[in-house]
Amino acid sequence: MDKSLEEYRKERDLIVGEIGEFNEDDFAKSGISLEEYTNPNAETIKKLIEYVNQEYDQVSIYSE
Repeated sequence: MDKSLEEYRKERDLIVGEIGEFNEDDFAKSGISLEEYTNPNAETIKKLIEYVNQEYDQVSIYSE
């Protein structure tokens, strides 16, 4: 069963909330486009988690 766009947005917001905000540098470093960020799917969340885990020490590990 696929998650809805709204569920992915909530997940994205929780992850981004851990680092404060997602700015232009984060887009460039993560390889996530504005389109992907605005309309996230499972692949976007995976890329976001991988990026945050590499760049930030204080982030929790997410799994599902």
